[in-house]
Amino acid sequence: MAREKLQRKLELKPVSKYFGPKDHKAKQDVILLHEELEAIHLMDSFCMYQEDAAKKMNVSRATFARIIKSARKKISLALITGSNIKVHEIKNEFHIAVCSHSNTELEYADATAKYIWVYFIKDYKLKSSNCINNPMFENEDEAACNILPDILYDYKTNYFLLEDVDYDLKISLIAKGIYPILQEEITEDKLVDIFQ
Repeated sequence: MAREKLQRKLELKPVSKYFGPKDHKAKQDVILLHEELEAIHLMDSFCMYQEDAAKKMNVSRATFARIIKSARKKISLALITGSNIKVHEIKNEFHIAVCSHSNTELEYADATAKYIWVYFIKDYKLKSSNCINNPMFENEDEAACNILPDILYDYKTNYFLLEDVDYDLKISLIAKGIYPILQEEITEDKLVDIFQ
């Protein structure tokens, strides 16, 4: 029996939701999820331990660790690359991309598979899905790091599930505000569980 889904407690109301460099025009936005901002606030503003902050947000310690790691990577990359940081205004809402061999159901595959499924999750429930053609399928002329981040960004993707990811693709995804999550296998009915 699946465990009951916990509603995350997000109490922080940020004064500003958009940050960026003043000395040059940023080329892109890094999307910081509301829960990621809340995690940074609890750990870095209040100096809370992960265990205490996780309890305050009503998540497991492991989930909190993933949230804080994602937040810090995004902030670090935005500072290093001179990108804007945009705080996602709607809590518990995100898009997940997963490569697949099939366009009728999810058949988990690597980044060169024929299709990419983009799932929309809101309040920890799967709301919709969209299957697109993967431009990396049978494409030996271009590197995935030059193609996939832009495509996934256009579909407002927050997370990209992969079995494995090379360094260049990982950095290119994170620079676009897309966090790669390594999973050996995944099924559509288990997607939401990753974020619990």
